[in-house]
Amino acid sequence: MMKHIKEQKKILIMSAAALGMAMFLTLQGAVAYFTTYVSAGGSQVVHLGAQTEIHEDVSNMTKHVSITNTSQINDCFVRVKVFYGGQLNISYEDKSGSGDLWAYSQEDGYWYYKPILTAGESTEILDVKIGDLPEDFGKDSFNVVVIQECTPVAYDEAGNPVADWNKVYTDYQETDGGQGEESQS
Repeated sequence: MMKHIKEQKKILIMSAAALGMAMFLTLQGAVAYFTTYVSAGGSQVVHLGAQTEIHEDVSNMTKHVSITNTSQINDCFVRVKVFYGGQLNISYEDKSGSGDLWAYSQEDGYWYYKPILTAGESTEILDVKIGDLPEDFGKDSFNVVVIQECTPVAYDEAGNPVADWNKVYTDYQETDGGQGEESQS
């Protein structure tokens, strides 16, 4: 009977040792999984957002607006909004060859450039004209503010390009008045 108890103890000890060994081998894999890390050296500039620049020329009470995508690799969609505090009428004209590249949205008051603006390219011109001027109007200065925004090109499930205007980039920079990049003429 003593021999039988010794054999049972031996089997129990061997089983415990095998179980401990299996746990030890499994634990090493789990610890390795949770402690793995990666490091990198060197430097490279990464451009994550789109960058655009507004261009405006003024002649004959008309502001000629275009946007340039100054990013080196990122395509984007652009839109502009015009503010004028005067009582005069403002008219807009798409100066593209087809005349339908800029579209006005009644919903939010922005003018959207329909095509994707590829890196390094510029939009066609959108004219903003102050019309029906009274004779006593001083034509030396007028104040029309144009702001522009861009958003990177995103793709839907079908692979079609879409604009996500919840992710907007602007080119606001601090100025003396702290109002950012706005154009006034």
